[in-house]
Amino acid sequence: MSIVLPAITALGTAWYVELFDDITTEKTNEMYRLVSLFLSDFEATYSRFKSNSTLSKLNQTGHLENPDTATIELLELGQKFYRDTNGIFNMLVGKHLIARGYDANYSFKPTLEPVDFPSPLTDLIITDTTIILQKGHLDLGGYGKGFLIDRLANYLTSLGFSFFLINGGGDIYATSDHNEAVLIYLEHPSVPGTYIGTTTLKDQGFAASSTHKRRWKVGDKEYSHIVDTGKPVNHESLQNSTPTPQAQADNLGIYTKAKTAVVADVWATTLLISDPREHHTTLLTDSIDFARFDTTQNHLTKSPNF
Repeated sequence: MSIVLPAITALGTAWYVELFDDITTEKTNEMYRLVSLFLSDFEATYSRFKSNSTLSKLNQTGHLENPDTATIELLELGQKFYRDTNGIFNMLVGKHLIARGYDANYSFKPTLEPVDFPSPLTDLIITDTTIILQKGHLDLGGYGKGFLIDRLANYLTSLGFSFFLINGGGDIYATSDHNEAVLIYLEHPSVPGTYIGTTTLKDQGFAASSTHKRRWKVGDKEYSHIVDTGKPVNHESLQNSTPTPQAQADNLGIYTKAKTAVVADVWATTLLISDPREHHTTLLTDSIDFARFDTTQNHLTKSPNF
């Protein structure tokens, strides 16, 4: 028996929480209220689309005095992911997204994009008393949702729930269904409602990435929310057999599993725009499993434990 809370809209997507327990209608309504508040508080603080958010104020002024521990943790995680991915994952791409038209008004009217990419390690200074943004704009779209899912999972645990699944727009964290792994379906990157495979989650996060769902065209040029920071894309088969021709990110769907939703979130994006072999050691050390779907060949390839 399980209870699925009514859908909640936050961070521009629908959120679903499934509790693998039989609880009363009164308790279900209370959980819906608590989860809704939890999500809205995060969005109000960290969305770059809300002019009064902490994140927007930091982008506007370049300074944040007396940051709370959650903000420090979130931004320091972004710095860590920049290091772990050899600079491919970069949270300081906000100006690039705005220049593409992916702004607070969703204008989708591109202007001239910035040329360089600021470094989160040198252009973002974090102390216990002050955060200084010297260059660029923060955008947490690449990992903020995963971070929120993990925080919500901790919150549900603190409320006494052990068995649940959180789905935030396709990014997922699941404990288990009374110690049984939870089956999920992999959606085709460019054909909504079509599924290309399955995997299971047990105390794991899941994420998927492609350029298809947030994509727009102006004139003869297409844009997406995925910002290539300049690293080469050179995908080959995961078995390292005969190399295939260079595959562009537009032809791929990437699916990742990790110990947390935020790590899965970051690596889904990273592996979409870089060669998995560049990160072989990190993927093994952090127990990150992934699958790659090539839309040109209609073929799904998985790492050994996916």
